Amino acid sequence: MQLFKRTPEEAFQNIESFDYKTHYIANLVNTSSEYKDFRIAYIDENNQSKNGTLLFIHGHPTWSYLWRHLIPIALKQDYRVLAIDLPGFGKSDKPIREDFFTFKNFRDILLNFIDQMDLKNLTLVLHEWGGTLGLTLPMEDPEKYLGVICFNSYINNNLVKLDSNYLNWIETNITNDDLNVRALMARTNRILKLSECNAYEAPFPDKSYKLALKKLPSIFPVSKETKGYEISLKAEEWWKQNITTKCMLIGSAKDPIVPLEKMKILSQIIATDEVTHVINNAGHFVPEWGMEFGEELFRQLKDG
Repeated sequence: MQLFKRTPEEAFQNIESFDYKTHYIANLVNTSSEYKDFRIAYIDENNQSKNGTLLFIHGHPTWSYLWRHLIPIALKQDYRVLAIDLPGFGKSDKPIREDFFTFKNFRDILLNFIDQMDLKNLTLVLHEWGGTLGLTLPMEDPEKYLGVICFNSYINNNLVKLDSNYLNWIETNITNDDLNVRALMARTNRILKLSECNAYEAPFPDKSYKLALKKLPSIFPVSKETKGYEISLKAEEWWKQNITTKCMLIGSAKDPIVPLEKMKILSQIIATDEVTHVINNAGHFVPEWGMEFGEELFRQLKDG
């Protein structure tokens, strides 16, 4: 029985401004030995750096291409940079069975990746779903983590209630078998060229590759009936007590999905400096404006 699909390499041939070598790692899925050959894609640049490591984790419906404006700036400041493609996205394999999609499975894959890569002195750079998952990771082994940079994310639907637009977005996705990623990115990011919108569609040659686009939103920890809610609550409590792992939250003034007021509430819970940095011109996909704020962001991170 086929468990996953693999996007052909030629689908990515015409992508511009993202010329990093792709690495693959397998045997990260705990749920079944049937997935031992399931591959997760990532890039790993400047891996001899002594200045700390950044791990970029994207959200829905993007992939590591989202970080193309921030990665060169981070490398210029001599960080080691890794960017992972979540299961079902980017160059990672595409699950085609619905039971693959659980909050625990996605979270365990990230924890296993960090363990197998033996990452330390680690700062997570997170966007949206990457934040929902990534904010639950440091409590497992806090000594590995120096900090977190989090763009436009919710951790759950507890202290920071989901905006109605986000709930509508979840509902839209879980009823759509063939999300047009190209059109979505063009509609929500007016600054993007057609070639950039095409790059976001590239991982999905046809709708048989798109199950993650439909299923990932369905596992968001909306309520206590949702698997993953308990671990997200535990993480929320951990962040309230945290005094060592620095957390910087970046919001945008024009995001209808994660409005700025929601990020300000989240900052009061998890940010050690209780400040949300605001990108005035940006919409939901804030890293697309990275060329405007990246230098200052990583300089501030380095200064502590």
